Amino acid sequence: MNKYVAGISLLLALLAGCSEKQGSGATSESPPDIAAGKALAQTKCAGCHGMDGRGVKDGIPNLAAQVESYLLKAIQTYDHGKRVGSSGDAMNITKELNPDQLRNVLGYYASLQPLPNLANMSAQYSYYDRGEELSKPCAPCHGIGGNPSSAGLPRLAGQHPQYLIKTATRIYQDGASSMPPMHEALTGLSQADLSNIAIYFALNKPQPAPGKTGNPYEGKQFANECIKCHGATGSGDESGTPNLAGQDVKYLSVMIKAYRDKVREHGPMHKALSGLKDREIEKVAVFFAAEQPTQIAFTPPEPIVDLAQKCDRCHSLASPNPEMLAPKLNGQNRNYLIKAMTAYRNGDRESSAMHKVSSILYFDATIEGIATYYSAQAAK
Repeated sequence: MNKYVAGISLLLALLAGCSEKQGSGATSESPPDIAAGKALAQTKCAGCHGMDGRGVKDGIPNLAAQVESYLLKAIQTYDHGKRVGSSGDAMNITKELNPDQLRNVLGYYASLQPLPNLANMSAQYSYYDRGEELSKPCAPCHGIGGNPSSAGLPRLAGQHPQYLIKTATRIYQDGASSMPPMHEALTGLSQADLSNIAIYFALNKPQPAPGKTGNPYEGKQFANECIKCHGATGSGDESGTPNLAGQDVKYLSVMIKAYRDKVREHGPMHKALSGLKDREIEKVAVFFAAEQPTQIAFTPPEPIVDLAQKCDRCHSLASPNPEMLAPKLNGQNRNYLIKAMTAYRNGDRESSAMHKVSSILYFDATIEGIATYYSAQAAK
């Protein structure tokens, strides 16, 4: 076993989620041999977790001063196949260490002093403020706040964030759209960044596109297939469907034709628009552009400070349930916390307690915010 695999095998400290209740006999009654554990850590673990218990690379968890019983329970979950997907062959370490050796090395890391916090960041995290800052490259085309002032450009203000994340931004980020400026503006953005941008635009009030649109009534007869998803006036409730009301007529016309001609991929749109002539599509565009846009019913995720209070119900050392084995989160590696919470949300790691609260982790921005909050705290 190479040094990296041996060390990473002690990703036994899944430090971003609640464990299941401790089973009988999970820990030995006799205290661990710290000296023996230190010797084992030197040969088996230090390559990744260091002798001081700090992960030597970004994304590797810190083990120093963790709860010993939690560490033991965590590595037992590997033995039951609950974390193999996130750690590769890391469980091979359990084949090399007998129970006493395992307890000794875990006891060594648990006995270390809490690590000084090296994170140079604020625990404060605002979805709207971060989205506003990250969206600045979008402003030249989409306008400040997502309401463009020029013809031919889409309005992002008041759009469903799920649509912006899953459809529009990902299309551009993957390079599937023939719009190089947009692709360049999104280069390097994380999914959390996209979430913050989408939440920011969703919370802004949509304004109708400037300019005249023509006679809207002529296009209503050709929009029957459209209103099934986009709503009778173009402001639908489906979170994955864009709102068309008040959008720029030129933009709508170009995009609808692109779907009809299969330049943009979307099976239901191809079917709905099949057979429509250019003139008919232009009338449909005028119909939706003439409608008044409405604010969507979107409630942003809870503030990170409030969510942290919920996390502390299990992860706080003052938890009222001593049978719940949960890791300390304060001062933990930020990227590791992001990786662990994402794995729980996606079902790649098992924990009945974490799965019960995984709905609050829907947005990647929330995961990033929680990780930022805890990584900025002083370890205890």
